Amino acid sequence: MRIAFAVLVLWASAVMAQTATEPALHHRMPGSDSGNGGTVQPGGPGGKQRGTSTLPASAQGEYMLDETGSVVQITIENGILDGYISKLTDQQTSALTYFFDRTTIDGDRLTFTTKQVHGIWYSFDGAIVRTDVPSKQETGFYRLKGTWVIHDEATKSGSTSTVSFRSTPRGPADF
Repeated sequence: MRIAFAVLVLWASAVMAQTATEPALHHRMPGSDSGNGGTVQPGGPGGKQRGTSTLPASAQGEYMLDETGSVVQITIENGILDGYISKLTDQQTSALTYFFDRTTIDGDRLTFTTKQVHGIWYSFDGAIVRTDVPSKQETGFYRLKGTWVIHDEATKSGSTSTVSFRSTPRGPADF
């Protein structure tokens, strides 16, 4: 009788464990993070706003953050700015990808804020401008110029700088 009771208890607990809800990721509500020290948190209101771009299609693509291979990827489709930052780690053995979270575009002006990764996120406010480099097939035909902010959740601070990131070479020349 004890064995039958033990088997029944084990069977019942197994059945109960299988009826529990599956683990899942849950979205945080905007504003759920407290004490952000006045810095703009990714994931807030705004999202990817539709705008009007006056930029040529060739302005889309990669812009070099540094000489190690870290880049900003810019895509504009149906008036919506999208993209990501691929930042190589200090050891240059792997990259962290910061996807755009909030974006706007108006003419040649654009802004974006990335999603947070390991307590760090980026924001940009500026424009894509044409330079005097003669060919799209050369580095720097376009420049991503503006204000660049590196946000740090741990210190509740941001490091602001003025930047001018060069475009990587584009496809065949078709002026």
